[in-house]
Parts: sequence; structure tokens; C-alpha cells
Amino acid sequence: MSIFVPVILIGAMASAAWAMEDPARAAHASPHPGNPVYVVPHSTTSDTPGLGAYLIGAVADIGGSPTIALEGYLRALSDDPDNMDLRIRSFELAMMAGDVDNGVRLARSMPQIEQTTMSRLALMGALAHEGKVPEARKMAAEVAKVSPELLQFQLFAMYLDYAQGGKPAELVKRLDKQEMAQVMMGRREYHKARLWLKAGEPNKALAALRKAHASEPSSVGTTLLLGQVLARQGQPDVAAALFEEFRAQNPAVALLVPSGEEVMTGTVPPFASTLDDDLASVLGDFGLLIWAQGAIGPARQVLNLSLWLNPEDIYNRYYLAMLLEMGGDLGAAKQHYALLAEKTDIVPGVRLSAQIRLAEVRYREGETEAAWTSIRELARDNPEIPSLQRSATQLAFDRGAFGDAIAGYTRLLDGLGPDATPEARTELLFARGASYERNGEVEKATKDMQEALKLMPTNPQVLNYLGYMWVDNNTNIPQAFEMLQKAHLLAPQDGAITDSLGWAYYKQGDYSTAMVYLLRATEQEPESAEIYDHLGDAYAKLGRKQDARREWQRALELVEAGGEVPSADFTKQVQRKLK
Repeated sequence: MSIFVPVILIGAMASAAWAMEDPARAAHASPHPGNPVYVVPHSTTSDTPGLGAYLIGAVADIGGSPTIALEGYLRALSDDPDNMDLRIRSFELAMMAGDVDNGVRLARSMPQIEQTTMSRLALMGALAHEGKVPEARKMAAEVAKVSPELLQFQLFAMYLDYAQGGKPAELVKRLDKQEMAQVMMGRREYHKARLWLKAGEPNKALAALRKAHASEPSSVGTTLLLGQVLARQGQPDVAAALFEEFRAQNPAVALLVPSGEEVMTGTVPPFASTLDDDLASVLGDFGLLIWAQGAIGPARQVLNLSLWLNPEDIYNRYYLAMLLEMGGDLGAAKQHYALLAEKTDIVPGVRLSAQIRLAEVRYREGETEAAWTSIRELARDNPEIPSLQRSATQLAFDRGAFGDAIAGYTRLLDGLGPDATPEARTELLFARGASYERNGEVEKATKDMQEALKLMPTNPQVLNYLGYMWVDNNTNIPQAFEMLQKAHLLAPQDGAITDSLGWAYYKQGDYSTAMVYLLRATEQEPESAEIYDHLGDAYAKLGRKQDARREWQRALELVEAGGEVPSADFTKQVQRKLK
């Protein structure tokens, strides 16, 4: 819809923060495990069953259902075993679906020339998991020759060599000689620290971790391990201060790190890590790096492989669940969140984070009352956690309880300390302003939006919201038009903003120009019923009645299909236009 609805920020993804410093510099290290390729089966008149299975798989593949797609492709592959494109895509889908056993089987059936970065990672992981360390090490050496700049293969080699008796000092020295982008330095130091801990050298591990933390202070993994080593070395107070500082500076992922009190009153177990755990840690890093560069499918494959090697890694499971949620696979995300939500022997904040996300996923799936009850109970039991109060407030907004949302955002604003960033204050002002507008309190909404713009005058969402609100209420049209033009310049690919600018032209009587922008908006936001409604209105003003009816009908179809409803009386308004 044209007015940007405030949403809960899912948050910075732990050690993905180091990758986001300069994704372009690390791009050369990205794997190429294959994009969705809808290959044509080698069909003849006698293989209708195989063709049918392929079509089932292809439809599911296009629809983003890897498990169903894999089933279809595997049946098709049994009738068409020489179709290498189909075999490679089946491997990718197996890894995406978390069916790593099938993925490994498929990777082993692929000739050397067809192996991809992902299939080699799967094969190396499987060999190490089976205790065939020399074979895994040989493969790592071969791959390192092809991709010497890829830190992950160097780390695989380091851990595999250590498992075969390699001396830590020599392995660290070799790793230090590897040239790599600055953005990867923190990861190298982190894994050096893990190696020193495995070798019983905590002081050397501590030195490496301090370097890693200086390079990637927003990394959950580095912060956790540094704090644990400090606590084991008799410095629990320093560890507690470290964790509290992290929680204050990284509110989006604060719950993933224990509180200072938990460190001071708890017991930190000794460091223990198997070869599977080590390789899973490398893969977890790699998955987050790929995700930070926008490759959700490959990241999903890598994180599934990581969990196959170490299913007890609660952090990689949480990250995978978030990736699945953001990618729209809510059913799979819900399963992973539920596993974490039921665990009582993990970091309490991780469990609580999973419970929050589980409730929000259930809400998105239509279990609105159960989700609302769950989130309210969590908020009642944990009033001191801002992110949880934010989730409860967001759900109140989503449910249309705008008075509750206003009260919640007001409490969150009042709770901001003097050191709160402009971004944090702007986000809450924007959210409360949107709640005021939805509650019919336009003057208060205007005040909040104007305050937000004083803090961040080039925020395109705030410019769009205030500009659209004024245009829709026939208020301050010239100023609103300037705001929307500015927002469009800042975010030309944002369909909601393009729609708002088109609607502003419409309100000024320039229907031809409005039509141009509204058509572009439907391309940018093809699932927005409101944009199609606006386009229909523009066509009607231009005398193109048939085109107008088509767009209005499309708007109704989107709403009937479960799309977002712009307002309570939207459907009735559009139906009246069609009469």
C-alpha cells in the first residue's frame, strides 16, 4: 500500500555484521551453487510418468517449495539419470530442504567437472563426518588451488590438519600468510582462537579473540566466545561488562548474548569442540556471509549443511529460521523456532527470541489470536525487554488496535535513553505517527512525522508517509508534492513511493502523468491492491472505462486472495466503482 506500515526489524544477523561492512569486496568469495534452473527433461513418447514427475517438481520449484520439488525431480531423475542439469538442481534443492543425506548422495553421483562450490563443501563435510579425514583433506587441498582466496576452504584445511595431528602454531602461521580482504580478518582471528582453545592455549586464544572483537564488535559469535574465555580465565566481571555493552549497542540481537548477571551467577563450561563442530562453525560463518550478499537460496543450503554436522548449534538454527522466515518459507521457519522455543537448557534470551519469532510467524500464517495471546504473555512476563515490547506493540498495530499501539510506542519512546541514535528515535516516531494516522488523529500523526524528519530529513519512508497522508487528505498539497518527489528521488524502485507520487499527480488533475507513475508502481509492487485501485481511478478519469474496470477487478482479486487490505471499507469502495 502507499502508506508505509511500520514493521518489526528482524535485526542484524550476528556475525553477518562483519560481512556487511563491504559486501562488494567479499563478493569474489561467494560460492556459485547454482540458481534455479528449470531444465527440460530428455523426454520421449514412452516416459510420460517421468515427464509428469518433472512437471510436478518444476511447478513446486518455481513456487519456492524445495521439498516437493525435490520429490518430483528425484522421480524424474530415476527415468532420466543422464540429465546432469536435473541432477545438479536436485542436489541444490536437497540442500535447501535440509535433506543433506540425499544431497550428499547426489553430489557423489556428479562427475568432477560438474562439481560446484556447494557440492564440494557437502562432500568434504560428509567425508569428515564419516571419519575419512585424509580424503576430506585431499579434497580441500584441490579446491583451495581453484579458489585460493576463499577463506572457508583454508579454515576447513586447518581444522582437518589439526584432526590429523597438525601443530597449532604451524597451522596458525600458514593461515596468517593467506591474503584476504580486510573484512575477513575478524573471522580468521576467531577461528585461530578456536584452534588455540582446542590445543589448550587459552591465553593465545584470548589474544586472537581480542583482535577479532576489535574487527567485528557486532558479531554474536565472537562476543560470546570472548566472554566465555574471559570468565574461564577468572575475569567474569570483564565478561559481564562485555556482554552488557554488546546488548546496549546491538538491540536487535541483544537477547542472543547472556546478560551480565547471567555471567556472574552462572557456570561457564569448558570449551569442547569436535571436528564436526569446527566445520559447522566455518559453514555457519559462510552462510551468513552469503546471506549478507543477498543470496538466500545458497545461504540456506550452507546453513542446512552446518546443522547436519552440528544439530545442537542453537545460533545457526536460529539464523536459519530467520532466513527461512524472511524468504517466506514460514512452515520451515516455524519448525526451527519451535525446536528452540522448547529447549530449557540454552541461553534464555535465545529461547525467548525464538518464542517471539514463533508467535509472529504464527500471526502471519493466520493464527492471529493464538499469536496475540502468546506475545502478550511474553511481554507481561518480560517487561524489561524493549524488543519484546516492540513486538507486542507491532502486533497490536497489525490487529488494528491502534490505541494500544500508540500507548506501546509512547512507552518505548519514553524509555529511550539520552544516547539513543537518531535512527532509533526516528523509527519509533514514525511507527507512532502511523498509528495515530490509522486511529484518525491526523494532527498528532503529522507532529510525529515532522519530528522524525527533523532527525532524518532524507528518510524516504517518512517523506512518503507524511506526503501521502497530506495528499490523501487534500492538505498542504504543494509541500506534500515536494516531499513525494524527494522520496522518489531517494528510492526510485520503491513501489509504494512511486504510487504515492502518481496519486499526488492524480490529486492535482494530471491524470496522464499519474497513469505513467501508477503503471510503474504496479510493476514494482504487483501484489498491492491499493495501487491497482489508484490506477483504475486514473484510467476512469481518462475515459478508459474498460481499463479502469480491469484494474479495479484486479484489486479485488488480490484482496480475496489474502492480500493486504488498505482500509476497512476498501472492498466496498471498489465494488461500488464496478457497478
